[in-house]
Amino acid sequence: MPAATPRPLELDLLCQKLDGDYAPHIVGTGTNDNARRSNFLSKAVAAFVIHEAAGATVLEATAATIDGGNDHGIDSVFITVDNRIWLVQSKYIESGSGEPALGDVSKFRDGVADLLHGKMERFNNALQSRHAALAAALNSELCRVEVVLAHTGGAIHDDRRHIFGDLERGFNGTNPGFVRCRSFGLTTLHDLHLSGASAAPIDAEVELRDFGHTDRPYRAFYGRLHAKRLVELWSQYRDQLVDRNIRRFKGATTVNAGLSETLKTEAEHFFYFNNGVTFLCSSIAEQHPRDANRQRGRFRIRGMSIINGAQTVGAIAQEPVTHYDEHPAEVLATFVCLENAQDDFGDRVTQSRNRQNAVDLEDFAALDERQDGWQSTLRMAGVTYLVKQGEDDPSLSGSCFSVRELAPYLACAVTGGEWPHYVVAAKSDKKKLFGREGFVSAQDPLRHAYDHLFADSLTARRMWRAAQIGRIVIETVKARASAEPDPAGQPGGTLTAKDILGNAGWLILHVVFIRQSGLMDGAELYLTTAEKQALSQEVDRVANKVVEVVQANTNWGKQARAVFENKTDCQTVKARLMAALAQRS
Repeated sequence: MPAATPRPLELDLLCQKLDGDYAPHIVGTGTNDNARRSNFLSKAVAAFVIHEAAGATVLEATAATIDGGNDHGIDSVFITVDNRIWLVQSKYIESGSGEPALGDVSKFRDGVADLLHGKMERFNNALQSRHAALAAALNSELCRVEVVLAHTGGAIHDDRRHIFGDLERGFNGTNPGFVRCRSFGLTTLHDLHLSGASAAPIDAEVELRDFGHTDRPYRAFYGRLHAKRLVELWSQYRDQLVDRNIRRFKGATTVNAGLSETLKTEAEHFFYFNNGVTFLCSSIAEQHPRDANRQRGRFRIRGMSIINGAQTVGAIAQEPVTHYDEHPAEVLATFVCLENAQDDFGDRVTQSRNRQNAVDLEDFAALDERQDGWQSTLRMAGVTYLVKQGEDDPSLSGSCFSVRELAPYLACAVTGGEWPHYVVAAKSDKKKLFGREGFVSAQDPLRHAYDHLFADSLTARRMWRAAQIGRIVIETVKARASAEPDPAGQPGGTLTAKDILGNAGWLILHVVFIRQSGLMDGAELYLTTAEKQALSQEVDRVANKVVEVVQANTNWGKQARAVFENKTDCQTVKARLMAALAQRS
């Protein structure tokens, strides 16, 4: 019997948000505690959507509810100042999967149609009390109607989509775009949650000397930026300033030490010795007064972020602002405006500008928006997930892990025919696990490794559980290797248990993932005590058997390290190991 699908972590986090923001304002109704809880969460989901998507205050969002008798499937109604009407039906689905019932969606469609047809007498008093406001909005030339099915399930099927399609076609014939119907499932609600928790974009003014610009195909400005201004920006925004950069400031590296020395001893030459800093921004506008000779210009920059030059800015910011009053220094700064650019242009600029310098494959994971989502989700749950490297990174711990640590653990969970490539790379060359087409040879079997390991289906809970499992297995095997005895009188050529276990950890982890296939998908974010005990026992079983099957062959003709870094040998050991474990079972 297949294991039950665990409740999504995203749903747990959303419920915490709903409890914190809406429990003081919304009371659930029902005949028992479960019914009242479900009703509260359904109402809170509607309020959450109106607050986060429509821009209402929390109090306005909670006051928008008309849920009750004769609501005709419409749970909340909200009218914005620009005459946009939000009509929301909300359904709380406890499992985090599935979709609202077809009958409920049909009722919602009919209720929206009645409201737009002006049949207010069919609705309850809560909606009729909004009659005047609705009529005023509907009579406005600017009126738009947002019809939202908000639920904590997955994607809706075509039969529900057809219902919404019929509604749009019925009312948009003479007024295109008048009605827009959307489904906000758990993924969309979680995205709204993350957006609400993220920092506001950075807007700032900068001054450029001897500046130039280009308008085609995309707008960009470049010029000499005073180092003092960079220190001010860094002091105010820190890591938010390099949010789109693939790395944060790495601290006392050899290159950064050289930058710091130049700033202390010959700041006037810094402009000539440094490659400069590149910013992306959502808009850039020159401010009054303007200089026709472009010797000096002030610019208002919106949505700015450094995508190349984080090490330069970090090194500059090592000195206090007052240092640059006495030792003026300038940097070549380039601002690329994405206002009319293609959706992926910013990522392409970031990738291209960083490939001109020494950058690890792992660093490019920071360009993946999914990594941002996983990181934010885990942060909400109290777990730190490090994607970018920086000097002030916390140490890995019981609530902190990194993308570099995670990749080899995920590699050992690969079970298809390509598994030897992944397991051997986990042991001998972990950087290859971040392989992407265009960055590595077209013949490399791991050229798609990153997208395979960090697939869309990967969840934040699964990532953290994989890291916990990987840590326990690798650390347990290492501990055993340091004190593993060998029986006396073994034949010559027999590899020692210490050397075997000292090198077999990643293959053992691979086998444990196979034999305990449901462990990564457990219901809890953290491994339970019972799960840890079962895992420890499984590691002991597999470790004992791997020593037996490797020592049964005295003709390896190589060290244990070479055995476990050879794909063919790993396949041989695994086949014999799985057979031995099956016999024991």
